[in-house]
Amino acid sequence: MKQKILWFAIFWIVGVAVVGAVAASIRLVLMQS
Repeated sequence: MKQKILWFAIFWIVGVAVVGAVAASIRLVLMQS
């Protein structure tokens, strides 16, 4: 059970990081145009 929570936390952190990176790159593209 504890390992499942650990995997969920890792997955959540990775997901947030990916979304943040995508949002940052979109913002850069919008500012450059």
